[in-house]
Amino acid sequence: MPNLFGARTDHFGLTSGGALDGIADVTESSKTPLALDRGDAQDGNGDIVASAYYGNGDGDLYEISNTYQLKSGETLNLNTLKLGELSAGIGAGIVADSITVNTANGGELPTIEVSGITGNDAIEAPDGMENTFTLPFISITGAMRAQAMEFSTVEGKLTGSSFTASIDIADASDGEGEIIAHGVSGGTMEISADFVGITAAPAWSLSLGSDFTITQNPGEEEPQADWETGSGTAAGILSRDAT
Repeated sequence: MPNLFGARTDHFGLTSGGALDGIADVTESSKTPLALDRGDAQDGNGDIVASAYYGNGDGDLYEISNTYQLKSGETLNLNTLKLGELSAGIGAGIVADSITVNTANGGELPTIEVSGITGNDAIEAPDGMENTFTLPFISITGAMRAQAMEFSTVEGKLTGSSFTASIDIADASDGEGEIIAHGVSGGTMEISADFVGITAAPAWSLSLGSDFTITQNPGEEEPQADWETGSGTAAGILSRDAT
């Protein structure tokens, strides 16, 4: 009888020959069939008299996700990670559409969350381009502390940070609504940071030459009987890889 205890499956292959091989562990894993859509026919009373279900009729498309934990003492450069078509094949493709990296104080190692789909056919790439989007050069360390990503703390103390990159996955359907092709596009990224103020309101600045733009500076949250906090966000464009 198989043992179904714990997180066992790396759907993206990052810890088995991929960018996280030897430096991170899988801590969470999920694979869920893509839900069918429904089309209804109504009578004169507005009551449903017939329904048809479509989209994933063969049941071969799945939404997948993994959470990885960076091992203590290891270093990860986000530039080794990609979004987009990670594996191509007829009904066996793997596409990652989101990666989020989190760091925090309070005894937590950094985590990397990846989501996407599998079971798709190969995706046609634009001329001279790939179907992948490489993340920027940002390094994080396997340590239980909040870490700066493309920014520095000007006032206050950093308590948590995250980096998120995402792309769009589009699909095309046939006359009966069954998905027959996919495409990837877009490419955005965002950094967020949480601070606590000690003697002055939290403040931050982006690293020199950063590809990010601050979209919101830390505010001033003043809770009852606690220290002032604030959070900032910055955004940027994630470019498609060239051949």
